[in-house]
Amino acid sequence: MSNSIIKGSVDAEERRDLLKSINSAFQAFQVSLTLLPDPRIAAPYLCYFLFQMILLAGYLTGNSGPLAHFWALPVGGVSPEYLGHYPTHLLLLQPILGRIEIFLEIVLKCIFHGATVYLVARAMRRGKPSLPRSFSEAGRRYPRLLVVSVISSLAVYAAVFLGVYLSSGRVGWAGYALLGGGIAVGLAVQSLFVYAIPLIMIDNASATSALASGISLSLKTYTKTLLIVALPFMLTVPTILLDIKAEMIALELSPDFMIFNHVASRVMELVSTYLITASATVIFLARKVDRPAGTSLDIG
Repeated sequence: MSNSIIKGSVDAEERRDLLKSINSAFQAFQVSLTLLPDPRIAAPYLCYFLFQMILLAGYLTGNSGPLAHFWALPVGGVSPEYLGHYPTHLLLLQPILGRIEIFLEIVLKCIFHGATVYLVARAMRRGKPSLPRSFSEAGRRYPRLLVVSVISSLAVYAAVFLGVYLSSGRVGWAGYALLGGGIAVGLAVQSLFVYAIPLIMIDNASATSALASGISLSLKTYTKTLLIVALPFMLTVPTILLDIKAEMIALELSPDFMIFNHVASRVMELVSTYLITASATVIFLARKVDRPAGTSLDIG
């Protein structure tokens, strides 16, 4: 009887902790969204999205002549001359720009992450967000942001590519299950690093300290942290599924589908990335401020 009572008490406590974590995650999302009426908050990621669109326009208008050699570099074995022909350049849009953007995600986008964290933190602390100052602060910390970006990206990509490798050559649900497993592990790994940039931008921590303290904080708040990573990621699932069959759909409908799919993917990525970064910053700041449990901002 006593064992049953103890087990029931433990189960009830675990359910309360889970509900509290879910509530905290959704409160973090809510706070992140309430900051958006100030256009400066989302400006860094909007700037990066604009950069992606300029890259897309450059590829579509400069796929012949000398520039074709540059675009052909990410995909070995493709002759630059092929890129000047319709619809070949559209069918190769996804692998070419995708590989270029992976590189840019690692070496460049960390500045935009840092700027967003700075702006969200200023807004949360009732300060006046300054877009130029946000990029200035992120630029001063770029070496540390780059170290964190390289390490976290390699860890996440390793998990995802393992799933891709294991699923290659398999048909049916087995292949999808292995691919989904790799993505799930990638999300779990990503959740370990979401507080590293707030530690650098807000606490001015070193790269090693940010990684160690960030992972420690993630493990202490793992459920809510995993939720603020996984739930926004779900917004990108439709476009990820379209990416898998994009070439087949383009050949059936129109090669121009590759352009629309690429833009839609980047829009969903913009929304998802903002929610993850801003929510992680909200939770990080909430843990630094003492407040009575059960208040409207009981996030940390």
